[in-house]
Amino acid sequence: MSRSHFARLRLAAAVLSFCIFLAPSARPQVMDGRLEVRVIDPSGQGVPAALELVSRSLQFVAGAVADAEGRATLHRIPPGTYMLTARHEGFETAERRVALRSAVPRVVEIALSVATVREEVTVRAPAPLFEPYRPSQGTRSGRDDLEQALGTTLGRSTVDMVTGMPGWLLEANAVLHPRGSEYDTQYVIDGMPLYDNRSIAFAPAFENSEFEAVTVLTAGIPAEYGRRLGGVIALDTRRSAIPGHRTSLDAQGGSYATRIGAFSHQYASGGTELTIGIQGGATDRYLDPPSLENFTNRGSSGGGNARFARDLTSRQRLTGYARTNRTNFLVPNALLQQEAGQRQDRRSSETAGQVHYQGTLSRRTLVSVRGMARDLTSELWSNELSTPVYVLQDRGFSQGVVMADVTFEGERHTLKIGGDIRSSGLRERFLMAEPDELPDFDLDFRDRQRSTEASFYAYDQLRAGNFAASIGFRFDEYRLLISDRALSPRLAASYFVPPAGLQLYASYDRIFQPPPTENLLLSSAATGLGLDAVEDGLAVPANKGHFIEIGMRKPIGGAMRIDAKHYWRQFQNYIDDDVFLNTGLSFPITFDSAAIEGTEVRIEAPRWKGISAFASYSNLLGRARSPVTGGLFVEGGEAEELRDVAEEFPISQDQRNTVATTVRFQIHPRVWASFGIRYGSGLPVEQEDDDDDDGDDEGDGDDDGDDDDDGDDQAQPVPEAILRKVNFSRSRVRPNLSLDFSVGSRVWERGSKSATLQFDLRNATNRLNVINFSGLFSGTALAPGRQATVQLRVRF
Repeated sequence: MSRSHFARLRLAAAVLSFCIFLAPSARPQVMDGRLEVRVIDPSGQGVPAALELVSRSLQFVAGAVADAEGRATLHRIPPGTYMLTARHEGFETAERRVALRSAVPRVVEIALSVATVREEVTVRAPAPLFEPYRPSQGTRSGRDDLEQALGTTLGRSTVDMVTGMPGWLLEANAVLHPRGSEYDTQYVIDGMPLYDNRSIAFAPAFENSEFEAVTVLTAGIPAEYGRRLGGVIALDTRRSAIPGHRTSLDAQGGSYATRIGAFSHQYASGGTELTIGIQGGATDRYLDPPSLENFTNRGSSGGGNARFARDLTSRQRLTGYARTNRTNFLVPNALLQQEAGQRQDRRSSETAGQVHYQGTLSRRTLVSVRGMARDLTSELWSNELSTPVYVLQDRGFSQGVVMADVTFEGERHTLKIGGDIRSSGLRERFLMAEPDELPDFDLDFRDRQRSTEASFYAYDQLRAGNFAASIGFRFDEYRLLISDRALSPRLAASYFVPPAGLQLYASYDRIFQPPPTENLLLSSAATGLGLDAVEDGLAVPANKGHFIEIGMRKPIGGAMRIDAKHYWRQFQNYIDDDVFLNTGLSFPITFDSAAIEGTEVRIEAPRWKGISAFASYSNLLGRARSPVTGGLFVEGGEAEELRDVAEEFPISQDQRNTVATTVRFQIHPRVWASFGIRYGSGLPVEQEDDDDDDGDDEGDGDDDGDDDDDGDDQAQPVPEAILRKVNFSRSRVRPNLSLDFSVGSRVWERGSKSATLQFDLRNATNRLNVINFSGLFSGTALAPGRQATVQLRVRF
């Protein structure tokens, strides 16, 4: 797409935003809502009925039993449209459609009529397949999907759920790239955003056993989210839905000596909920190795979490959540490193605690205050046989966050105003030496810096007939090595055509993304450290851009839904990364600009006659343009090669076609089977001696993995099996394909107690899939071969 064309689209979006007077929103369904229900009989007396709340669009089910006065409260409900059902012996079943637009508590009354003898069959309307009056909607996987997901190696279960959604590309070491972005993934844990790189080589991983739902959003992003906007992944921790004690045990074992276990216990009583959990595991294939032999690739992890929630009064609720995790693993060697006897160890640890207060000021006004303290550490150390260099690193940060917002809900509008302030203390220590010169070091770097980030936002949600919109703005200020600020408008609008059951929608997001912090202090100071290979450096600027999306949603036959969209993204100071000397450690760089365009389609059948299925397709075309506008210029590095060159080349995530599909069959009420396909057409390859190469693929198969420490200058033999997986004439890795199967059974069930056994087979054909091949001598990363897994889940 030409720049003039994009400029016209941007102008049209701006005009549209001003034409709308005020602007349901595209929140990634954070589970903050509360529904207060009263069930009455024909005389107005309370009935202790059983309640069920169902949303097919969100794949969400919640239940409760009303007390003797007919009252029940359902907590942690995501915004959406639901079917509320009340049942009690002697009364007709009653249904009511309920819409929750925000976290403001909703109060509903449902009346039961006395049962009569009937011969006719009553056909009840099902819950809606999608939200016809919500302009931008995330893609969500609920608890059933998370529990029945195929087993995988340590640290990848949650990432694997996201890669089944359109627009998300997986590179080496479980690094997620939303719509061609490098560092721009934002995680949100129970409403608290995290902006750092969550590659399993940088930070302890998230696992499905801890969460109720995973929701992703890539466009129409509300103004409360900022700083990392390539894609938002909202993770909601498990709900304590049933009064009393509930215990869950999960165990998994399989290929690559993988063994993973998790335990959680939940207690709920009245307005009090408590959840505690522990998890741990180990595997002989933690990262994606550069060699077929999978040298030195062991990893282990362990940690725990706790969540406490209590109703202080009928109008106030306090929630606390804490988690701590640690991961230890070895960096996988290339062949020459293995022969030399290299061993490199890595450790990442994280401890975080957050508190959330919600107070209802009036029937339509809610105030919310959140706070978080967190510390993250990443360490690397080598033995004296390491090649080509000996490295030692200890980096991380301590962070404090305060967020507050107030929500006003009216008949046609929902207005939300808020902001946050975030202070982070960054620390970096890095030592480097030639192995034969130890204990003398060529570089001994230590530094500490403090960053401050603040934001203010406001947005309004509007519905007028079949038209719905969300309009808002966000102001960000950032201070670390640079200072910058930006005002970012956000707009999403939709129109629902009832006769066709069709929703048309469009969105515009202006984005502001501060520089990534990974090794930022080292790379920014390297020009003054006296290293011969370091030629110069530029401060890494903030990344700014414009996102536009148009699309349609429609149910198919009452059992399926289709969501098709096309998007354009344009960046100024496009973020990528480069490798620091021969260490394999990456640091951020920026290119002058980038333009990314793509189409995504997802067809989904939540449940139809014992079948549930989805199919996702993504097409992407991404081009970046040099020169380099920020970062370190290292001799032989990508930034140095493109320092003064103005040229256009594919971005490193330029995989043109990506497909993910899964079909699940309920063979018997207690037995199911599934079949799935994952396909990718292949990433670009940087060839060493081709001036037309895409200088974007910088040997980072890895990039975020830091594990490709085989980036030395010695020629290493590359097996023919790997070379056959690279199309050198097209400068691309050949397509990858995985056929996956699963079968499971609830082998024992008594009331709410059960035991489930599941057998999974990934990459059943044992196909060799190359993720990255960034040159003949470095940057190669291989996907797992055939993986067989057995999972056991016990609930009591």
